Amino acid sequence: MGAAAPADQPAVVRPYQSLHLEVPYVPSIARIDGEDRLVYELHATNFAAQPLAVAAIDLCAAADGARLARIDPVGVMRRIGAQAGGATEIAPGGRAIFYLSVRWPGGDFKPLLHRISLTPMRPGRTGASVTIAGGEFTPVRAFAATLGAPLRGGPWTAVALPDVDNGHRRFPYAVSGRVRLPGRHAIDWMPAVGFDPGSTGTDVAADGSGADVLAVADAEVVTVKDGAAPGAPASVEDETGAMIVLRLPDGRYAFYQHLAPGIGIKPGMRVRRGQVIGRVGSSGHVTQPHLHFHIADHAAPLDGEGLPYRFGAGRIVGRYADRAGFSEGKAWQAAAPRAIDGLPPAYAVIMFDTADNLTRGRN
Repeated sequence: MGAAAPADQPAVVRPYQSLHLEVPYVPSIARIDGEDRLVYELHATNFAAQPLAVAAIDLCAAADGARLARIDPVGVMRRIGAQAGGATEIAPGGRAIFYLSVRWPGGDFKPLLHRISLTPMRPGRTGASVTIAGGEFTPVRAFAATLGAPLRGGPWTAVALPDVDNGHRRFPYAVSGRVRLPGRHAIDWMPAVGFDPGSTGTDVAADGSGADVLAVADAEVVTVKDGAAPGAPASVEDETGAMIVLRLPDGRYAFYQHLAPGIGIKPGMRVRRGQVIGRVGSSGHVTQPHLHFHIADHAAPLDGEGLPYRFGAGRIVGRYADRAGFSEGKAWQAAAPRAIDGLPPAYAVIMFDTADNLTRGRN
């Protein structure tokens, strides 16, 4: 999504009315398959009277304009609402979200900004191109703590990570008047071809139902949702199904969703890393059994920002080439086993060893 910056400098910035740029979530460095990245969204709102066609996005150092990356808007731009015009045009009054993932070169954490090259699409003619600057932010350091295994055995497939189009990251929520992306770094854990139910718990089905779900850290239970109350009105939060939320020692929150009903832990309890806290299920809005797992900055399931995290457990043993190969049940490509370095790549196939789990007891 983000390319290395070419040697030439970005275009000269000129004043122009009226494209509003905003980065509502300031990213911390995300470690994904051994590479440090900035994973975040740039929001753009068009206050002009004509459509604006976006040609390029430069991420630059605010101090001297040095370019970190140039991004083609095609593929990263998602327009909000039904709009006429080309794929990279923002209609008058329209809004777009650019889903960015840019390699972080390291160094000091200094302010960054975006230079957007755009062209006004005036009736009957095309206006002169212009480049504006905005959406300034300063990245923050990565979270140091590593997490334990959320599951046993396997092999499991890591589905719907940040770079996957139409994954959790592409569905913003605004349940309290502010847009957020709780699933920015979410993983849906689903069985891979060759799944061994016996390695994942007792009485586990071939589709993963019933597999042990484990605490990824010593933590406090803050939420247990074991299904909607009978007769309760439908709510958008019903999408999560049966759910557990843990408060981690560093203040982040770990979410486990779509669990099997019959959760045995209660809010206020303390759990230990590797402890069984639930079972894989298919509750809520799902198409097949799986464990949805993510980390966020707030305990409300749809009203927090999804944060990056790092696993200190699990081995990548292969990968599916794409979503189609996984969905069609094709064989995955095996590879020399290696530790997960941060988050796994999309459609990685992972084994969680017994030693990863550090099980301290069962509920």
